[in-house]
Amino acid sequence: MAVYTVRSTRHTLTVTLAELELEFSLDDGGLRALRRPDGQDVIGRGTPHAGIDVSLADTGWLTERSFARYLNHTLFNIPGGVEIVLVIGLGPLKIYDRYRVIGSLIARRISLENTGEDELALCGVRLAISGACVGAPERCRFEAPANVVRPRMPIATLRSDVRQGHWSDATTLETPAFALAPADAHGVLALHNDMLGETLACWYADTSHPARPRVEGDGNSVTLLHEIRLAERLPIEVALSVGVQMLLLERAPWHEALPRIRRMMPQRRIDVSPPSWLADTAIFVTHPMHYGDVAGLIDALDAIRRLGCATICLLPVHDIAAPHRHALEWSPMRPEDLYALRSFATLDASIGGIEGLRRVVAAAHARSMQVMIDLPLSGCAADSPYVYHHPEWFCLDQTGQFIRFSGEVDTLYFDWRNADVRSLAISEALALMEQTGIDGFRVLVARDVPPGWPLGSAFSGSSSMGVTRLIEELYAAIRQHYPDAALMTDLAGPLLASSRDLLIDQAAHHMFTQLAIGRLSVPEMQHWLADVLAIGDPGTLRACFTESHHSCVSNPLAEVLRGSRAARMILAGMVGCGYVPMIRAGQEHDQADREFIAQLLNARTRSIALRRGTVEPDGARCNDPAIFVMLRRHEEECVVTLLNASPMRRWVTLELPRSDVPEGDYLVSDLLNEPLIDGAPDVLLQHGDLTAFPVALGPFAARFLALRSAPAPVLHTSGGHIQESGNPSPHPPDG
Repeated sequence: MAVYTVRSTRHTLTVTLAELELEFSLDDGGLRALRRPDGQDVIGRGTPHAGIDVSLADTGWLTERSFARYLNHTLFNIPGGVEIVLVIGLGPLKIYDRYRVIGSLIARRISLENTGEDELALCGVRLAISGACVGAPERCRFEAPANVVRPRMPIATLRSDVRQGHWSDATTLETPAFALAPADAHGVLALHNDMLGETLACWYADTSHPARPRVEGDGNSVTLLHEIRLAERLPIEVALSVGVQMLLLERAPWHEALPRIRRMMPQRRIDVSPPSWLADTAIFVTHPMHYGDVAGLIDALDAIRRLGCATICLLPVHDIAAPHRHALEWSPMRPEDLYALRSFATLDASIGGIEGLRRVVAAAHARSMQVMIDLPLSGCAADSPYVYHHPEWFCLDQTGQFIRFSGEVDTLYFDWRNADVRSLAISEALALMEQTGIDGFRVLVARDVPPGWPLGSAFSGSSSMGVTRLIEELYAAIRQHYPDAALMTDLAGPLLASSRDLLIDQAAHHMFTQLAIGRLSVPEMQHWLADVLAIGDPGTLRACFTESHHSCVSNPLAEVLRGSRAARMILAGMVGCGYVPMIRAGQEHDQADREFIAQLLNARTRSIALRRGTVEPDGARCNDPAIFVMLRRHEEECVVTLLNASPMRRWVTLELPRSDVPEGDYLVSDLLNEPLIDGAPDVLLQHGDLTAFPVALGPFAARFLALRSAPAPVLHTSGGHIQESGNPSPHPPDG
């Protein structure tokens, strides 16, 4: 049993344990300070803010109209620690704010009880940790790993301006900076001071209701928030548990604390073994209508194969309500219309229905290619028979009306909490696999789905979390019946770590774009990738893209950059970092792009390290901060990816730690067939030369330098530069 002491004053309650000391307000019940015993506060600096707020449908956020008031508290002994329960009054609610403290970890759980005279309609709960700062503000850094957020941000840059909206609502690429937790991200918000060797982390762990992370600051401290989305009716004298927020104060600098934070998170059993072909493939995303019809697509398969893509993924071939032109043009205004499903059982007549898809699959398999298709789960066309016969399958607003997309096609949201609609979707998906022989599904889901109000008391939990249950059940069914098939999705959170074979990494797409346009520095990009690897699920296979059917809305720069050196660098960079490449049909139309994509994908096919090697952000070094470096290591070879993220030619020196490679001679070659020293296709280097050998890179250039052990030396070269393509001089010009 843990030993703790309690002391009270008129306005505060202080609980001291061996590793932490917590101080609560006896005026409003909020957590006012957190520190190590005899240490300085890491929470509680500056003006205090409400630690909890609740939004009601008819009044909005309660703290804007009333004050939170402390009612009472209770302490319970638990194995290894203590549970502190604060009871708080807020409007018509009695809130039970529970802090379970074990060591330096705090689990905060919330329950709401309706003590009013009427049923309440709950729309949201906001959990806040206010006044957070580790050490001096100028030394404190903010992190939100795996989100579209710049790493190592000084908290002085996080000033909030209510007149201009919040900086994290959208990045410059029109994408929310913070993904919903826990379905799409871990929801980690952290502060650290590496000079002090201290890290404060806060994350969200409720699997029933999603929350949007958020951070607000005044330049001297920040408030860490998780805003929970609800659509719940709370009857009189009934309590609802909602929200789990975790806090960890770790005595370690950030790079050491992050793996420990990951270990503190709830661990789901991860025994995913993707089909063997998936890690080695490249995926070509298209639709039969892009080639006129099914026959046109079949005729194009050889060209797609020569490009280096061994898998095609078809945009929705089900019966959808969108005009057929969307399959070809991919409307830049409403790409979601591609997913306005009419029936899970019926395929589009324009591709020849089931027989048309069967022809595509047979032709692809004859060429040793795989076929995956999009499974449209985002929404249902309003003219679907499902709407008339099964209105309970759809999300409703508070008035009982269907919640609709704002697209050109009248589309409703499925409510995946309903077991019947999940069962239908899964059974029809399996039937389609049986009838056509497809090799798997890509599951893209709608973002920011409004939480549907339950019909009576039929469901509990958020409707937007129901899709994770669907994907889990679909994955289990596919594994049971078709173990060589694959399922890929763009939901990146920990809930689906054991229910996906391939993760489509949206955040990487945006961060590499920001690197290319100069809004993210090379060191920041490398920090971001290192954090993704540390916080992510081990062994996760990730897919990358530079363009998609949705990038015209989520990242218009992707369209602008097509055909540029920067776009090619982005794609090469992600491939060099271990991502499975996805190519959108149309990217290869320009001859220069087609040649580069073919060269890149075929280089990946030839390199076991690029396809299956470990990813080591700190495995190699370069003397120029404008050069991005990534080491891929496999027992057969090592590959160093170099990206010049600038419009200037660079002559640099690359350093490989000799302690990481055995003694001997090494054959160095560029997998992209760029010339090396004196224009030679490969160069033999001694072990000592690996610590410092020169390389030249053109503007926004990419290089894949493969190092393989050489059986016997033929010619040793040192001192000269490995040249860039098209530049015969290995040295920079004078002046």
